[in-house]
Amino acid sequence: MLSEFEAIERTYGAEKAGDLRKAIHFLLRRQFVFAGDPRTSTVYSVLMDGRFRSIVDGFFDSCGYRVHRDTEAQWAGITAMGEDVPLPKMKLDETIVILVLAAHWQDEVNVGAVEDRAIVITTLNTLLDRYKDMVQGSGSSSITPSRFREILKEASQRGLVDVGDYDAAAQDFEIAIRPMIRLISGADALQRIERYVRSQEAGLSLPEGDDA
Repeated sequence: MLSEFEAIERTYGAEKAGDLRKAIHFLLRRQFVFAGDPRTSTVYSVLMDGRFRSIVDGFFDSCGYRVHRDTEAQWAGITAMGEDVPLPKMKLDETIVILVLAAHWQDEVNVGAVEDRAIVITTLNTLLDRYKDMVQGSGSSSITPSRFREILKEASQRGLVDVGDYDAAAQDFEIAIRPMIRLISGADALQRIERYVRSQEAGLSLPEGDDA
């Protein structure tokens, strides 16, 4: 890939080549970029630029990743193409929260309760209630509100959600769920939660490395 980067620098200049490297590093660290986030416009523009698409895709393909782009919702990101790609395993509670987010996002999309760029606006308390309704009845150990919020902050670092400031009057946080959540969770988030609940009721344990 070195020759391709050198060609970019010769053709478009050192600054543009530097922007391309920064964009690749950003996805390696964060996994997704959303055009609406602060200080991401250059990263997003480079990843969507047709002049650099083959180089970006070729680099990630050689590392075992697939690049996803959505021009309408204005995001780009990477996912592993196979199980041999060394990705950190999510803990069970992290997987559950991601699945709850995906199920809530899909339900809101199904009834048309969606903002521009396929964003669903909700709150932490709403998600906690949804989680309790879906999971806690199984008798499994509950995820505390503080841990739930911590997992949401980790998800925000990957670009999957945006966590708003604390609303003292409502004692709540606004949460914007982004469409990439479906790509991470799969199309069967609700069914996967239901399978988990049934396994708990049957006294079975699931591995913490469940990929989402």
